[in-house]
Amino acid sequence: MAFPRGSTRRAALLPAALAVLAGGALGARPVHAQVDARMLRQPTVSSTQIAFVYGGDIWVMPKNGGTAVRLTSAKGEESFPRFSPDGSLIAFTGNYDGNQDVYVMPSTGGEPRRLTYHPGPDRMVAWYPDGKSILFASPRTSETNRYNKLFKVAVTGGQPVQLPMPYGEFASVARDGKTLAYLPEAVDSRTWKRYRGGWAPDIWLFDLEKGTARNVTHDDANDAQPMWHDSTLYFLSDRGANERGNLWAYDTKKDAFRQVTDFGDFDVKYPSIGPSDIVFQKGDGMYLLDLATGQAKEVPVKLVTDKSTLRPHAENVGGAIANGGISPTGKRAVFEARGDVFTVPAEEGLVRDLTSTSGAAERTP
Repeated sequence: MAFPRGSTRRAALLPAALAVLAGGALGARPVHAQVDARMLRQPTVSSTQIAFVYGGDIWVMPKNGGTAVRLTSAKGEESFPRFSPDGSLIAFTGNYDGNQDVYVMPSTGGEPRRLTYHPGPDRMVAWYPDGKSILFASPRTSETNRYNKLFKVAVTGGQPVQLPMPYGEFASVARDGKTLAYLPEAVDSRTWKRYRGGWAPDIWLFDLEKGTARNVTHDDANDAQPMWHDSTLYFLSDRGANERGNLWAYDTKKDAFRQVTDFGDFDVKYPSIGPSDIVFQKGDGMYLLDLATGQAKEVPVKLVTDKSTLRPHAENVGGAIANGGISPTGKRAVFEARGDVFTVPAEEGLVRDLTSTSGAAERTP
């Protein structure tokens, strides 16, 4: 039940279900048809298009930039979209039925088709070069949930096959299908910066015919996101002098490394390779690297949206309670939930939101 308070709408607080005002800034800017898309995530590139995640949905646009079209609109969140080698399909991780599974859909839009069905979270990793199979990471057979293993599943569906390496997070299959470049562990989603320690990942090459593996980066830097292009292995690393995440290349024939980008302001994040380009995040923008010239440029991205996610709305936070305490009389308790501080009666009475600040977070009462 909502009631007016000043110039905003707040939600009534009920003992059975805590609610807070979440989402929108109260001083809204004028509505525009197009939004300059920032803070987009996990882009992927084909010969003609770029797809990316924005607001939990997958969007697609021309490779050189422009206005993006939203492909998905389900309540669940999509992540890690990847174009098939011919660009006709997009495989991704979708949380549609209460669990993260791998789905595939036409790059022109359509109904997503589910490929994995395990209750563990499955993360889309890469396509096989022939476009007939997909590589994904999952803890489904791991001894603990602290690490994943790599699996192969046909794009038509069926039982996934576990790859022989004991651990695997991100990977790329060489064009001949014989060699797999992979990470046994990954820190891409960590908040660590310039980390040097035992968890710093290296890139390994696994011979799928001989069953042998070797560490090709073998340093104390953070190496990530391997991507094959012919005999060159591109990857992300902060091994440079400024210790920022940049793109590097390993020539497997010459056994030589070279630095491809040299950004010093923000780290390159989540690069993805296509037939002739690498697309990646940097700061709050998206960039495209031409493999032929080695030149990177920022890609302008515009969205057409109703900004519905920015509207103030009531949010049930009963399942987000953390950090509590009991009053001296024992008649009320105090809790943190979604950045606000609430007091709750021991028996009868009102739940009170003491802070009521949708734009700030209060913790540990």
